[in-house]
Amino acid sequence: MPFRLRPSLFAAVALLLTGPAALVSGQETASNSAQSGRKSTLGMRFVSVPGTTVLFSVYETRVGEWNQFLRARKYPWTFEPHFKQGENHPVVGVNLQDAIAFCNWLTEKEREENLLNNAQSYRLPTPEEWDAAAGLAAARKGVAFTAEDKLADSQTFLWGMLWPPPAKAGNYADHEIEGYSDGYEHTAPVGQFTPTTEGLYDLAGNVWEWTDKPDVKSLANGVLRGGSWAYFRRECLVSSYRYTVPADLRMPTIGFRCVFEDKHRTAMLLAEREAANKQTVEDQIRKMRTTDDADKAAVEALKQRMAGGGDGAVLPDTSKLTPAVAGTSYLNTLGLRFTPLESGSGVLICKTETRVRDFEAWLKATNGTWIKKPPFLLGDTHPAAGVTWDDAKNFCQWLTENERKASLIPTNATYRLPTDLEWSIAAGLKGETGKDPAERHRADKEHFPWPIKSQAEWRPPVMSVNLDATRIPGFSDSFSYTAPVDKSTPNTLGLYEVGGNVSEWTEDAWPSAPEERVIRGGSWLMFEHDRLLTSSREHASKASARADLGFRLVLELK
Repeated sequence: MPFRLRPSLFAAVALLLTGPAALVSGQETASNSAQSGRKSTLGMRFVSVPGTTVLFSVYETRVGEWNQFLRARKYPWTFEPHFKQGENHPVVGVNLQDAIAFCNWLTEKEREENLLNNAQSYRLPTPEEWDAAAGLAAARKGVAFTAEDKLADSQTFLWGMLWPPPAKAGNYADHEIEGYSDGYEHTAPVGQFTPTTEGLYDLAGNVWEWTDKPDVKSLANGVLRGGSWAYFRRECLVSSYRYTVPADLRMPTIGFRCVFEDKHRTAMLLAEREAANKQTVEDQIRKMRTTDDADKAAVEALKQRMAGGGDGAVLPDTSKLTPAVAGTSYLNTLGLRFTPLESGSGVLICKTETRVRDFEAWLKATNGTWIKKPPFLLGDTHPAAGVTWDDAKNFCQWLTENERKASLIPTNATYRLPTDLEWSIAAGLKGETGKDPAERHRADKEHFPWPIKSQAEWRPPVMSVNLDATRIPGFSDSFSYTAPVDKSTPNTLGLYEVGGNVSEWTEDAWPSAPEERVIRGGSWLMFEHDRLLTSSREHASKASARADLGFRLVLELK
């Protein structure tokens, strides 16, 4: 059988044949481990970062270090921020040329002191090196980089995909991000927030950091990375965001971080990593040559089973289904089970969140595209996440029309999303007061979607729900991302994952924002006490499509 190179490998092979070596992730080899750290004469500590050949300063350049440069060089710089800073705060008000001048001065200083040779220098990181420091797959994975990685890179923050940021994530615009406070009105002393895995502090927040292309002569514009104490917009804080500004811009939000490069070390690492990349591609090609279609199907089936999907479920025979009746349980054409919201009620609520296979059935029937499908592995019984409010409503309309045609629901019955109050009842919180979702938001401080012993012991029972278990002491679950929709402990109404897995869209608009919709329930990204209260509400634009946001159906039999 002739061998055909899979299209996804063309780019990798081309990279090896025609372009510079890609950098691969992982620890440094033994040949360069001796140079994995450094300390400058100013006391600046530098550490290695996977995906780069340079060492990154642990901290942003501080006021004390900057002042030494000003005195030594008699550098003409007079910027004064409108707030007080100490020696350990990041310097601000530097433009791109100022930052380059500091790096050049430190290089010359240490060469004169015979501490550096001509192949060694301090400089600004390139945008791609900054990507690697931020953990972006594009910079760290080399030829193993996938389309899923690209999507994840476009959505992830330095701390992951959680929004708002978790406590101690960084110094941003204090109180401008709902649910987040950092304790600093302006800049903070370096090192006050959670570092990256490699030990870099304030890579996101505190001050924007200049990056530079050393081989580019034009300095008309520069690229800033990481956000600052004055920024709070979500789209500006994703790790991949690049802020292009005039190179001569001096602002109280802009600083810089140095890297250290040894060109001999760079050449050695590139050679080692090029060999590793070549071996990776050769291994992939060899595996493909010896893998037949049956093997591929078996591997895919195994992946689905590991993800909680691929159970081979067959859709119910429509001719054998019983039409929906108020006050009784109902099995619909997709195999979704519904139960009355209250005794005798004509409102039936689905026992599970809408699944991947249900959502994909709609997409297939309507020639739709799942634009924001999450990048992690999704089995067909996992909840459909990355779904906009309009997607959910269109799904409901499609299902309504199908089941009316099948005479399984009356012509005036409809599938829809639960209202805000219906969701509360489904989660066990009845009798809420307040005229709208905003007034009801966290008004009840005691109820959770799972049974609790006391407010001091509010955490859910182990393995009972899918949350961010690593951040909840004494709690654990089996899933890093979403879970199959029916693997948790059901509540008294028989509903699964009302308080976890994915947050769920509702029908209601948020009172002060007519284009936003109310979102209920915790998700695999949540861990905070207040956000997990049954009474807690979120709200977002109808166009939002988060990796932790899905929906649950209601069938209303009028």
